[in-house]
Amino acid sequence: MKAIWDACGWVGRLAVGLAVILGIGKPVVAAPHPSPEAAGQALVARLLARAPESAQTNRGALVVRPPRGTRPVFEVPLEIAVYPTRTGWGSFYQAGPTPDGRRVRLWIERVGDGPPRYWKAEVGPGESWPETGQPVESEALMQRFAQSDFWLADLGMQFLYWPRQRLIRSEMRRGQFCDVLESEDPAGPTVGYGRVRAWWDRDTGGLVHAEALDTRDRVWKEFSPRVFRKIEGRWEVTELEMIDRQAGSRTRLVLQPGSEGQK
Repeated sequence: MKAIWDACGWVGRLAVGLAVILGIGKPVVAAPHPSPEAAGQALVARLLARAPESAQTNRGALVVRPPRGTRPVFEVPLEIAVYPTRTGWGSFYQAGPTPDGRRVRLWIERVGDGPPRYWKAEVGPGESWPETGQPVESEALMQRFAQSDFWLADLGMQFLYWPRQRLIRSEMRRGQFCDVLESEDPAGPTVGYGRVRAWWDRDTGGLVHAEALDTRDRVWKEFSPRVFRKIEGRWEVTELEMIDRQAGSRTRLVLQPGSEGQK
């Protein structure tokens, strides 16, 4: 954990993670399997096999629209990146100040086929960062990151590590032919959602849309990449959106196009 903190320095990270997670320009070829469960597990294995080859960074902002009538839209500065490690890869997010002046850091480390490990640090106005972050237990992953609609579990795509994975169908979504993966945690969280349906582009393996469902099978949250730009011959995601249907709020994660760089 200390090595991850030192490697990240002052900047929070995600840039190539968008390419890793969204799969832009990197095909994932589907293969036939005898059952929805086997096909789902095979798709997840291919998605989790992606890893960044070098550290890259980006800056942007979380633009939060709270529930109507509660308070105005607010913006939280964000620095994000991903980086390879000796045993896998990690992502690091730094956000703030939030409207109440707090700043937060989040580390997500992926090693092998196991679920990601999370560390978090949060400080108030005038406070210095601690030497290390504190481990985040699994039951605490369904909490907001920097007062946004992105939860810690969302940023780590925790649903890909749940025990039940099923390829339930293939269909068109937003003009792309997609494989629809249903992920479920049979134990279910005490807080948050326990089922996710995600539409993965058949050609690129990119995430086109995702829905998190509550225990009554109602859509709780929706995630979609919204804006792409072609810069120097390659496509970049510059805006993603998370909608919390139950809370009545939404957050746009807006990235500066072409601002990522190697570190």
